[in-house]
Amino acid sequence: MTPGVTYVFEDQDVDEAEKLMREKQIRRLIVLNRDKRLVGIVSLGDLATQAGDNKSTGKTLSRVSEPAGAH
Repeated sequence: MTPGVTYVFEDQDVDEAEKLMREKQIRRLIVLNRDKRLVGIVSLGDLATQAGDNKSTGKTLSRVSEPAGAH
């Protein structure tokens, strides 16, 4: 289990979620409302099918798939 929890708020932009996924090399993010209550989970697959920006999602997948510490 990962020691820290990475999350986004439900009203944040999809680009911010992708950026966090790239930086943290994770494929899923917890989604919270502004009261910090769980409202869902977004996956890289969700972004690929819903966001419509295949180039950006491909870049994120490539970064997430790199060995840890590669950057």
